[in-house]
Amino acid sequence: MWTHERQAQILARLGKDGKVAANDLASEFSVSRETVRRDLMDMEKSGLLRRVHGGAVPSLAPEPEPAFAMRQEQFASQKEAIGQTACALIPTGSTCFIDAGTTTSAFAHALAARGRIRVITNSLEIARIMVTGEDCDTLLLGGAPHADVPATYGEMTLAEIDRFRADFAVISPVAVDRNRGVTDYELHEAEVARKMIRNSHACMVLCHSAKLNTESRVSICRLDEVDLLVTDAQAEPYELPRGTTHYAPAVG
Repeated sequence: MWTHERQAQILARLGKDGKVAANDLASEFSVSRETVRRDLMDMEKSGLLRRVHGGAVPSLAPEPEPAFAMRQEQFASQKEAIGQTACALIPTGSTCFIDAGTTTSAFAHALAARGRIRVITNSLEIARIMVTGEDCDTLLLGGAPHADVPATYGEMTLAEIDRFRADFAVISPVAVDRNRGVTDYELHEAEVARKMIRNSHACMVLCHSAKLNTESRVSICRLDEVDLLVTDAQAEPYELPRGTTHYAPAVG
């Protein structure tokens, strides 16, 4: 395969998956990792991508997240597995801040099925899930509802978060990057997640493997502020500066 053919296929993969792994490309193209590295370096010089640890991501500015309803259908099995694994890491009787997201909704389903938990959330969906659980004390934060994501945001939401202290802040960001840290696309979502972390003893980040080694627009926290990262079994080994990473086995 000619160089330009490989690079065209790399671009196509980036457009579809949002990232590429060097090891996977070397295996797929039956070439050495060094050949792939040269391809990625050449493409980075041309502004076609940005190299990251273990592969590459698009060089274009971060695109907006798909609509919330669409995200609920994406990576559903991985999110279910992440939710179950994360639930097992939370002791019964704990108090958790949980921000709005499709992965945190999967986590809420696992928590409600187990019960005996206190949850403070800005998500209408998560509040609805948690009230079905046994011995689940649920508080929905006030604020302005969002048109797309069923959750509250704004100054009132942030002020209410300051009234409480939790054992865990459980957040589901858009991206996790070794250098940029944990990021979101929307400022109002990042503000809520950041405030929850500041008012908790420990930070747990839930994200499927496609979000690793990527970045978005608005910073939530540094990677060394993350105590627990829960991702799916398809993720490459991912070490945190001071926390621990847990890999959720496939469900079903």
